[in-house]
Amino acid sequence: MPPETVLDQRLSFRLPAAVADAWRAAAQAAGLSLSDWVRSQVSVGGEVPVTTRKPSPRKIPKLRTVVPVDPLLVRAVANAGNNLNQIARSLNSRDVDVSASAILVMLVETERRLQEILDTCTSSS
Repeated sequence: MPPETVLDQRLSFRLPAAVADAWRAAAQAAGLSLSDWVRSQVSVGGEVPVTTRKPSPRKIPKLRTVVPVDPLLVRAVANAGNNLNQIARSLNSRDVDVSASAILVMLVETERRLQEILDTCTSSS
């Protein structure tokens, strides 16, 4: 691809599923990404098609494992998160004067509560 060619525009369109499957198969057989293959099939005004030679992305479904979680644990962690949000909100508001020692006390207390939650979870496992 010439260095002056920038592929910054996106074009999308709909087509029948059978045609889409055929295009994907043709792109794979040609060793091209679907985008490069489509660009290679279209010529406007005798222009040379632009190809990136980037590999086609492989879409692998992510397998998610569901881990049962105690609702009380979720609530405890949410409470700690809420406390952190309140601390951040206080720090970010310009009209509230919060001393550094008060912030430190809040953060240490939140850390202590989170450590208690972690200890409870790891000891019961």
